[in-house]
Amino acid sequence: MNNPQIYSDGVANSIQDSPLRVQNKMLGALKNLGGVSQTIGSASGLKEDDATIAANTARKNLIIQNVNSAVVLVKLGTGASASDYHFAIAGTGGTAGTGGVLNVNSYTGVLSLHPSTNDFTLVEFE
Repeated sequence: MNNPQIYSDGVANSIQDSPLRVQNKMLGALKNLGGVSQTIGSASGLKEDDATIAANTARKNLIIQNVNSAVVLVKLGTGASASDYHFAIAGTGGTAGTGGVLNVNSYTGVLSLHPSTNDFTLVEFE
């Protein structure tokens, strides 16, 4: 799995392969790496004044973008506070589209956020 093999019938023929055949070779190599399909979870979208993101055993990846002007503090688990958190996501400073982004892979538990007057966009991949 760590060393996928891309099968070809020689360098000369590979260079002359049709785009579709090259695409199929690349997709086959990616499949050998163990890729899986993902869907966007139903909890995704703009969130306002949410203190928690619920646990989700189907979650494979989670992305949070701060769309508030102030920092949002995130804790893996419950009870995020100004002095008890794991991640600080930078605020926008009043300029839309400039808020920080947090990407969390393979964590399926609850996340808590501080302050409770936060605004963020959540994308959950399942």
